[in-house]
Amino acid sequence: MKHKRILLALLLSGSAVAAGTDAGTGTEASKLSVTTGLDYSTGDYGTDTTSEMWYVPIAAKYETGRMTYKMTIPYLRVTNAVVSPDGDPIRGTDCSGTETGLGDITASAGYNLLDGSANGLLVDAVAKVKMPTAESKCLGNNKTDYALQFDAAKSFGAVTAFGTAGWKDMGDSDLRNPFYASLGFGYKLAPATTVGAAYDWRARLRSGSDPIREASLFLSQKLSPAWKLQVYGVKGFSDNSPDWGGGMMVGYTY
Repeated sequence: MKHKRILLALLLSGSAVAAGTDAGTGTEASKLSVTTGLDYSTGDYGTDTTSEMWYVPIAAKYETGRMTYKMTIPYLRVTNAVVSPDGDPIRGTDCSGTETGLGDITASAGYNLLDGSANGLLVDAVAKVKMPTAESKCLGNNKTDYALQFDAAKSFGAVTAFGTAGWKDMGDSDLRNPFYASLGFGYKLAPATTVGAAYDWRARLRSGSDPIREASLFLSQKLSPAWKLQVYGVKGFSDNSPDWGGGMMVGYTY
């Protein structure tokens, strides 16, 4: 589900997509951020069975100069798995019942193309790889996937608009390599409090399948200069998205 990725990006502040909650530039001093939390989602994904997923990420981000490096290690508990955490179909395996364990690890490297110093526009170019590290075939799609995306954000007073546009190589000839996009905004209620919304879309992987279509609402609260808390809710609008979900993430910056 794409909402997990964009909400983690918003909490791991400093990149272009996170500018709705913390203005930053790619030229700041090197720093390390760590995030974890709990995400829940449920849906039938076009089947006769309800699937439930608990998702606990350990995400780290290191910024140095214009470069940003991220890695997310997820722990999952899934009942009646139909799709992976990224919304990719799980095929060829009986995934009825409950599975727990490590999911697929994702790593990325981003380069800050525009740091907002000239006209307030931030743009990052990001390359990603998802590695087939899941402990069970019901916890991942058992494929190495690659993606290239561009993240952008621009502030308009108390409101910051942000978006992502990208393309993903599924590493599987049976599936299409989809384009994907996200759009959203953050509104500063107070210096430490931001509310916002985002809409996520990914093209269909097969001619007869649905695209991903999800909307999320979030509230981000700075608890201190180092700590940040974020809560959110999600609603899906297609058979490849959860019926609903929500969660809480907490991040710490060293």
